[in-house]
Amino acid sequence: MSVGKILRLRRLLSKGRALVVRLDQALPGAENPAVLVKTVAQSSADAVLLSPGILDQVAADLGQLAVILRVDGCAGSVNAGVLHTFTSVPHAAELGADAILAGATIGRETESGELLKLGRLAEEARRWGMPLAADMLPGGAQSAEDIALASRIGAQVGADIILTPYSGTVESYRRIVAGNGRPLLVTAGSSGDLTFRAVLSLVEQALSAGADGVVCGPQAWPQGQAASALAALAAVVHEDAPIEQALAVAEKRRSAVSS
Repeated sequence: MSVGKILRLRRLLSKGRALVVRLDQALPGAENPAVLVKTVAQSSADAVLLSPGILDQVAADLGQLAVILRVDGCAGSVNAGVLHTFTSVPHAAELGADAILAGATIGRETESGELLKLGRLAEEARRWGMPLAADMLPGGAQSAEDIALASRIGAQVGADIILTPYSGTVESYRRIVAGNGRPLLVTAGSSGDLTFRAVLSLVEQALSAGADGVVCGPQAWPQGQAASALAALAAVVHEDAPIEQALAVAEKRRSAVSS
């Protein structure tokens, strides 16, 4: 691994595990990214996942946050075809990114095109000393076997970090982590159909299985509660706090803000 990749990954994983807040999707709760980034920067989160246009808006408010730059997508429809790159690795380096991210869905007709995209990005990122994170999605029922296959393929095409959904059990996710060979970040709460307690439980289980951190966005927590939710997530990710303790941290933060 090049010196550039080592230094950038060290920044992203400086605490051993990473709490990454994603703002790369046009989802409810992320309508005002500048305000949200200020909140994230004041928390114990480690990084934000952004698109280039949003990075330009919030650069002055990032504080010590590492930046993962989204370089492909985002389609307006699930069946819109291959998510092509819309910016280059040199441009990401020029913007000061600590890593780039692109995605691929395994098991759909777009698979070969998206893997070609990831392979070319991996080659370019290697030349620039830029870590490549791959958001690897199974296209089927998201069984543990499908998630494991997608994560392995991401590593095989040259990704340095793998993002993957949780497989449902600690045992199956531990096998996914063991067979991956790259830092693995679990994605949590993006569908918005989990309670915040359930999100914390998912994160706790994934970390106990060996995940290297979590990627989540505003849909993972109740509207207007970003600061308290991030305090709870940081307690789980960085301090191995049990769920009840993390929820108590969130309540304490809410009380401090409202007083």
